[in-house]
Amino acid sequence: MSHYFIGIQVKPELAKQLSEWQINLKNQLPYKQWASRPDFHITLVFLGDVDEKLLHALQSKLSSATAAYSVFDIKRTALGTFGNQQQPRVLWMGIENNPILNQLQKQVVQICESIGYNREKRAYTSHITIAKKWANHDNFLTEKIWNDILDNTPDLDDIFKVDAIHLYKVHPASNPKYEIVQSFPLS
Repeated sequence: MSHYFIGIQVKPELAKQLSEWQINLKNQLPYKQWASRPDFHITLVFLGDVDEKLLHALQSKLSSATAAYSVFDIKRTALGTFGNQQQPRVLWMGIENNPILNQLQKQVVQICESIGYNREKRAYTSHITIAKKWANHDNFLTEKIWNDILDNTPDLDDIFKVDAIHLYKVHPASNPKYEIVQSFPLS
């Protein structure tokens, strides 16, 4: 079985800006994995292994659900991390709290649960992963380094339109790692 997730693709302009910024970040932060430009996305639900039969049911239900949503804007916020603050496991760009995005995410979770997916126990935090897997356990993210990164964040697009959600298949050994299997346009 293959791993899948449902998400929103980051628009090409912001993906390009994030990719260019990573060049400087790589000199400051020892992560093993840096998201490639085509892989920047906002996860709505990570599914893990999905049986092909369930995949067809999921695709059908997502198609009808997304038709009820109109295109909407989301806004990126500040840089953040998950995990230990000195050696964070994930570096991410936040997405502003948006009622439409929250409602869409909850509906996608309900659809996934209806076909047998188990809900994530952690609270949902919309974000774009920049890097993950801290690589050097002798290095630490100090307050000085963090403040330097924040002070030197380039101008990035703040707002972009969400006009579809996508079912992605994960290819861990490839680059890019994520393949869009099907898109579900908003109305």
